[in-house]
Amino acid sequence: MRVTNRYLYYQLVRDIGNVSEKMITLNSQISSGKRINKPSDDPLGTATVLSSRSELNAFDQFSSNIDYGNGWLTSTETVLQEVDDLLARATELATSQSSVTATADTRIGAAEEVSEILDQVLSLANSKYGNKYMFGGTMTQTTPFLDLDVSSWEDDVSTIAATPPAGAVAGDRYIDTDDNHIWSYDGTTWSDLGESTEGTAVMVNDQNDEIYVYSASEGWSKQYQGNDDSFSIKIGKTDTVQVNLSGTDVFNNEDGNVVQTLMQLEQALRNNDTEGISGSLTGLLDSSEVISNNLALVGARMNRFDYTDTALQNAELNTTERMSEIEDLDYAEAILALQNQQVIYQATLQSASMITSLSLVDYIS
Repeated sequence: MRVTNRYLYYQLVRDIGNVSEKMITLNSQISSGKRINKPSDDPLGTATVLSSRSELNAFDQFSSNIDYGNGWLTSTETVLQEVDDLLARATELATSQSSVTATADTRIGAAEEVSEILDQVLSLANSKYGNKYMFGGTMTQTTPFLDLDVSSWEDDVSTIAATPPAGAVAGDRYIDTDDNHIWSYDGTTWSDLGESTEGTAVMVNDQNDEIYVYSASEGWSKQYQGNDDSFSIKIGKTDTVQVNLSGTDVFNNEDGNVVQTLMQLEQALRNNDTEGISGSLTGLLDSSEVISNNLALVGARMNRFDYTDTALQNAELNTTERMSEIEDLDYAEAILALQNQQVIYQATLQSASMITSLSLVDYIS
């Protein structure tokens, strides 16, 4: 086959270019420490690396969520432990003041301490984690519990409505939503008891004995302003964990109502009501059990976070190692390959020099 000079020069330039390109690629790999610097270096490996990076980003987000959840639960645990300590002190007071050696004066003194305990419990119930209220359900920007004054605690009312309840009997009471006044029934007629004082609290029977608090500006409002909804955080592709406890779960639980029990104890102490003081011991015991159960629940969730965090760390390490095996460069192998390409490059240049230096005289001499 006849080889023209034009084809000869084209082939020489292409060969030199190929060797130069390989040298540049190897030099780039050595400089970056990566075997893959662009998708064309290894299309299949690139796809695996990109998938691994997505997994690592997800692991980072899951770990961040776990840190947040652990912080929230740690704060919750601290609050619950403090409430449990306060209930223990209230139990001591109830036990001592239910004895025959207690007097009206000692019970008034104990009532003042129980009042302080109630204030502390309500303050804890309104605790925040960051800028969010912890015990308001999903209403994290609303103060969960309104303040109240047991000295202004009215007798129960049957309902809150615009009209008197049907089938009323003597002694029944209700709150009129039109004027916010409490009305009392004597068996024949309803009597207006007038406007309540600021901070007055009542329990509404048809609202599961929920406490309502009066203010001149807002009228009657539920003492618990939150809801019972929960929110969870994602700690895995298909794994979520609830992090919050609502105010109903902890402080207004029907199995042990912390707030109502302390209110009843304070009122019984102020009224020198020995039977009421003794009766509050059961409520205090039930409330302590509710707190203990919630502490156990919080502990279980924290353990789950710890276990998942360890698993995430192991998965992250394995993914990083797998990605490194595909992406990272073997320096010894790359340097040897670069040296080989340099030898090839020098040989190609020398060969090209010899070929391009030939002339017609070389062939006829």
